[in-house]
Amino acid sequence: MRGNPVRKTILSGAAGAVLCAAALLVFVFAATQDRADWPADGMGTLLWVLEGQTADGVGTKAMGIIRLAPTGDAVVSIPTDISVKGRDGRLVELGDLGEEDGWKTCCDAVSLLLGVDVAGYVVLASDEVVSFCDALGPVNLDVPAPVAARRTAKDGASVEIGRGTQQLSGADVLAYIEGTSEEPAVERQERALRGILAAATAAGPAGKLALRVRSNLDGGRLLTVGETLSRADAPLKVQEIPSTVMVRDGVARRVAMVVETEKLVASAVRAKATLTSDDISVAVFNGSGARLAATRAAEYLQARGFRVPRIGNADAFTYSTTTIVRLTEEAKAWILRDTLPGAAKITTKEEFGAHYESLRPMIPLGTDLVLVVGAGMEFSE
Repeated sequence: MRGNPVRKTILSGAAGAVLCAAALLVFVFAATQDRADWPADGMGTLLWVLEGQTADGVGTKAMGIIRLAPTGDAVVSIPTDISVKGRDGRLVELGDLGEEDGWKTCCDAVSLLLGVDVAGYVVLASDEVVSFCDALGPVNLDVPAPVAARRTAKDGASVEIGRGTQQLSGADVLAYIEGTSEEPAVERQERALRGILAAATAAGPAGKLALRVRSNLDGGRLLTVGETLSRADAPLKVQEIPSTVMVRDGVARRVAMVVETEKLVASAVRAKATLTSDDISVAVFNGSGARLAATRAAEYLQARGFRVPRIGNADAFTYSTTTIVRLTEEAKAWILRDTLPGAAKITTKEEFGAHYESLRPMIPLGTDLVLVVGAGMEFSE
């Protein structure tokens, strides 16, 4: 399937939810030749794909990963039209890569995109997800804001889902996720996922529901994934890979936002311990020449928990942009940037070059970051 280089991506967290009711499922497989080397402990990253009717025809409707880890599980949506390198080195949309070159190739591309090993995949058809939800019975959702949607990308039949407690069919669950609403799409994905989980739990293990999938995991491994994901105490959060549209060679393409994606992967997928401002020391220098710029910046940061071991003047007062120089973990630079009241760029000491060498004698040992306050950055309580 190929169409407009950038199309509106429909994200559906419900695709991962069908793996959550392991006690209810009997998997019916299509033949695959690329069996996965899934970790023996059952912990790993699985690509999920939902196929169905899209604006461009039948193809990849939504996709993402399920990350199983002892520290907690995560469901992450990935835009189907995000650009990755294909086998021939040219840029291709991720969903098209899977449809044309196979889902194992798509797993490899996602591994490079996110920096994590994606060993397995499971591909479902949207009508199978609908049938699965219908077999569970109505899915109860507390809808905080009305949703407007269409049944399919081609027909004009509208669906209106009102505010309040709603009993939804399988088709309405997907319409709730795919429609337009004041409630963000990622929050609707998570709400739908939890609603399906609740319906599966209420149904109990008495009946077996058949679900057709294509996967490089066998039935036993898929059941293990489902059992892990459906633990009652498992923290489960749906998130989305941050992306933006850029024009390259005259073509608009969706690309991952590198720093923001790395940050999401570190916190949600790798489940690293969350840093706080208390863990970060910042040397602050006045690079704008404004009176007391470094002092005001230091007071602003100290009020928010940062440690400021040194303030002073930079090597020049001609900095037009506030600059963060990272000396240790990059994640600490993200936290500082997100705390500042204006825009700032992040760089390394190597990239900062002679400017860093001029400041280096004034930077105490153990400092994590250097903040050079540029023109236009104003600090106030």
